[in-house]
Amino acid sequence: MHSSSLFADVTARPAETLSKKGFAEAIGVSAGRVSQMIAGGLPVEPNGRIHVARGKAWVAENVDPNRRRASLDGPALPLASASMVPASSRAVRDAAEAEIARLKAERMGRALIDRAATLRTIEGRARFERDAWLGWVNRAAPEIASTTGADLAAVVAVLDRLVRAQLVTLADMPLEEFPDD
Repeated sequence: MHSSSLFADVTARPAETLSKKGFAEAIGVSAGRVSQMIAGGLPVEPNGRIHVARGKAWVAENVDPNRRRASLDGPALPLASASMVPASSRAVRDAAEAEIARLKAERMGRALIDRAATLRTIEGRARFERDAWLGWVNRAAPEIASTTGADLAAVVAVLDRLVRAQLVTLADMPLEEFPDD
């Protein structure tokens, strides 16, 4: 057999394994990117070469489709759908940054309010109303006692007990039971 015909037969068959550079060219990325993929788990043969079929299967399962520059054997791989979990930490970071930017824009446009400030305001208003009702007992009791001829201390004690019981009832009432006026 002639040596050139033997060489032609060897090059006619596709290689089962490729070097890092060869695999990079086969999938349309840089050799440095293949090194990153290897660090991320791309399987490598003991001789340092990459099995083409297993390598392409790993890339299809583990590399964010939005970052691929070339198809792996034919048509382009499907892009991640909205229901899929982002495939890379960069996609996760980008999604988080987009959500933060959206929230900042809504807050600046007054569509959102600060939760901590809202809670402080609500709690301050509740304390104000509680104190106002307890103060009302001391203002109303003398008038009730003088109008009815009752003992002032007894009127203060009864009103104080009733107002405190009402405040406890209101505090225990779920928000759903409050009217929407």
